[in-house]
Amino acid sequence: MKIYIGQNIRDEGILQSEISDKKEVPTLLSEGFIKENHWHLDQFLTTDKGSISARRILNKKIENSKNRFRHKIQKIPTRIISFFINRYTSQELAYPTEKEYFEFSALHSGSWEDSILADGRIWILWNEFFESLRSFGLCEKTRDYVSTRGGQTRAYHYVISREVRSFLITEFGNTDFTTDEEKTLNLYSFLIVAKRILATDDVEQARQRYYESLKRFQVTEDQIAGIVNEMNKLKITSEYRGLLSEWKPFDIMNPTKYGIYLSSNVIQPATNILLEGKGTLKEYRVERAMPSLSEVKFELGILDQRELGDFYVLTSSLERQLREFIKEKLGKSWEIRIKNDIPIVYQSWEEKKNKDIRWGIEPEKELINYSDLGDYILILKQYSRIFSDGLEELGDIITHLKIWYNHGRNPIMHFRTVNKQKFYTTKSAVDFLVGWMQRRR
Repeated sequence: MKIYIGQNIRDEGILQSEISDKKEVPTLLSEGFIKENHWHLDQFLTTDKGSISARRILNKKIENSKNRFRHKIQKIPTRIISFFINRYTSQELAYPTEKEYFEFSALHSGSWEDSILADGRIWILWNEFFESLRSFGLCEKTRDYVSTRGGQTRAYHYVISREVRSFLITEFGNTDFTTDEEKTLNLYSFLIVAKRILATDDVEQARQRYYESLKRFQVTEDQIAGIVNEMNKLKITSEYRGLLSEWKPFDIMNPTKYGIYLSSNVIQPATNILLEGKGTLKEYRVERAMPSLSEVKFELGILDQRELGDFYVLTSSLERQLREFIKEKLGKSWEIRIKNDIPIVYQSWEEKKNKDIRWGIEPEKELINYSDLGDYILILKQYSRIFSDGLEELGDIITHLKIWYNHGRNPIMHFRTVNKQKFYTTKSAVDFLVGWMQRRR
């Protein structure tokens, strides 16, 4: 059962070192219930036979213990349990056991969920919830690891199975926050990210990244203006100028008080709602609506021939730089590494090369020239420690790759209409990616 549940820590399985002292292992191997894996570290996985048996045992265990489990966690407020399930267990099967992880994530990604979970009171209940699951054999605690060459173990995680997740969603997946409450919480996430965006002196880049984040977090300028103008009264920010301004949308005059204000006025009320089941989250807006984004003139103009040429150079140059960067970081044996570590990418390249040969087209000298967006993302994820300093940076890199690819590369390569919105959005993404590559060299 520990192997069946714990193997959800990573696709490669649970570390053998976590259970190697168990006397049942040789029998489970010989009877074909589990198998060994050696992906730079040694892991165990259940076989099809073992999974069928484990699911039967686990489903029976869930049925027999669900009433006792419900009684054991009855002191945890209902909305907090729903918060754990809706925001975490419904999304993943493995969760960090260290509070510091969520504090770091909240600070860098702007996640309002992680900001709430980083509260000491919520964190105590998080551990109580998962330890309760463990006491009934419905959750395991095992180390995460990095399956790169040589391998490296990481912090402990709570791990559940899909059967347990389905049980939790069915039994406890009720509403934690209303739609209106989520609008305010998304505003918090946007404003935390905006703090980094607005730190640059490049107004054009700040405007474009700000615009992209508006769409990402699904907030409106009316909401932002409402809360920013309140902070302006406390001399924390400037007044809200908006995207139509020739300057940045707003300035942060006191970064420390900015973070404190957002935490006090958004995260703390939300935390109290979960803990006490009462209270409200303020809806921020302004009486006079901000101008529509469609009024921004540069979004409407179509590029002329000279600008189209510049756009082609911008997008194609980035792709050449990216390919050379990947080869440089992976070393002289980059092709062999990808063939061994990400065979699906390598096979795709070979298929495209063979297709060229069949059509009488001279094939590319290097297979990496057959890459598409999905290939780049798989490579970055596989070698994430080489290309980034953590999940937050990796997420930013992938987001900007998608912007470059979908707003720039694809439109220009497929002769689609390219307007100035796509040009400036792509330029912002390219600037970010070029800066990233320069930092990692």
